[in-house]
Amino acid sequence: LPPPTPSIPAPSMIRRLTLGGCGCLATAHQYDTWLGDQVVNRNLRAVWAAVLTTYDYKFRIDPEVPDSLSRVHSRVARRWFDVCAKNGGLYIKLGQSCQQLNHVLPVEYTSLFSKMFDSAPPVSNQSIRKVFSEDFDGKSPEEVFAEFDPDPIASASIAQVHRATTRDGQRVAVKIQKPYIERQIPWDLTCYRFLVFALEKIFDLPMYWTVDSVCSSIHQEADFRVEASNAEKARRGLPSDSSAYVPHVHDHLTTKRVLTMEWIDGVRMTDVEGQSKMGFSNSKIMELVVRTFAEQIFLTGFIHADPHPGNVLVRPDPGDTSKPQVVLLDHGLYVTSSEKFRREYCTLWKSMVLLDTDTVQDVCSAWGVADSEFFASMQLLKPYRPHKKAIHVANTTIDDVLKMQIGIKERVKNLLHDTRLVPRELILLGRNMNIVRSCNKALGSPVNRVAVMAYYANRGTYYSNPLAGSPSENWLTASSNGAMPWTKAYSEMMFRAQLFFISCVYYSTKIWQHLNELMGRRCRNFEELLEEGIAQTIEAKLELRK
Repeated sequence: LPPPTPSIPAPSMIRRLTLGGCGCLATAHQYDTWLGDQVVNRNLRAVWAAVLTTYDYKFRIDPEVPDSLSRVHSRVARRWFDVCAKNGGLYIKLGQSCQQLNHVLPVEYTSLFSKMFDSAPPVSNQSIRKVFSEDFDGKSPEEVFAEFDPDPIASASIAQVHRATTRDGQRVAVKIQKPYIERQIPWDLTCYRFLVFALEKIFDLPMYWTVDSVCSSIHQEADFRVEASNAEKARRGLPSDSSAYVPHVHDHLTTKRVLTMEWIDGVRMTDVEGQSKMGFSNSKIMELVVRTFAEQIFLTGFIHADPHPGNVLVRPDPGDTSKPQVVLLDHGLYVTSSEKFRREYCTLWKSMVLLDTDTVQDVCSAWGVADSEFFASMQLLKPYRPHKKAIHVANTTIDDVLKMQIGIKERVKNLLHDTRLVPRELILLGRNMNIVRSCNKALGSPVNRVAVMAYYANRGTYYSNPLAGSPSENWLTASSNGAMPWTKAYSEMMFRAQLFFISCVYYSTKIWQHLNELMGRRCRNFEELLEEGIAQTIEAKLELRK
């Protein structure tokens, strides 16, 4: 007998299965779009963008075509800008981070993503009232506050802010989390883990070691009770001269998704015109900003990790209106440094200024960093050249910048020989420094940022952390036998002489730049040269196209 013929599904059955599958997919898509907070759609969009980006950089760069790289930059930048704008939420933060890395990313990225600061759309009043009611036992904003403005005055990536007045007449800002954020975060962070893991394997670069710290920080940022606690701790660490201020938090009006804080009238730290109307110069403002964050980094170890222009306001000091005061907002994302790391980081900076290569190498080795020279350059955001002239006074040329990029992929791969030893504080600390550097550069570099930070790093090597509960001690005025150790005195003298020399050269350079501007010529500073050099060469030097 012939073998039995295998049964073949009737065409009608295949059509029914196909139509049923398509119908299920369409139903799932519509549910996710309208009822499921787009948790699947958003992350599929990001994954697809990552696939296309990998393909572009691996296979679509033609070294024979001069503008091929620029076209790829533009295409990829527009793709990710659209993804961030459509997805919203945490993706807005991704876009903001791209703009702040204008010393690393090509101009095609930074010019486009500079619009991302104001691109977080508000949600409906009904959605906000629902979140508020759920966190306040069914009460509406009007039942809790004497006055509440339903129209938001600001909208950020995870929340929006409304004006209100408390029952006792105090003006406050009420920050309310957007309703979908709590449900989107687990999905977004899962997608983030997957993308970082995949990109690490594709480009063969150490990346995944940062994931746990970033995810933990995002979870904390979404809990406004943590932000309230951070604000109080940050206030205790502020300088005593009232040059910086943290608004008071109303704890009884604060929940996991609602934060009520003292209202502050002020202008952004990059609003030069607004500061001028107050009678303040942008150089004075940036000096206060750099100094405030340098104190956090080197003295208290409790560091604001998201100090973009919208989170730093300027106002006249209420105690003396002739003086400016910077006001720090949005305390959800902070770095808490261990005392060990804080002191080591101070030592690293001081050693870099003194060109003490042995100490720089010792600190880097303890942190699992193999390439101390390259790592030092990344911390200073300037080339570290210990065997040449002082890093802050050497004339930097385009050739210097290009040489710094040669073989960068291998240096990045070998930079971290043991990621288990790398302090996790460096991840968000670098974010703070990048944002401050970016703002200083946008205002024309009115402040010698590196010199100010080096000054506070030196202080941090011999001052106790005021937030650690122990009194500050200055070895210049106190020691076990009443006399200052001569080795420390000599080191301090050399350090201060170096800072004095740096300041002299800095102001001489500023005078030269002003003279050139009067003659109709413009002198480029180092940070601009660095950005231009990286924009032209970083992809080629990273060898992203095999």
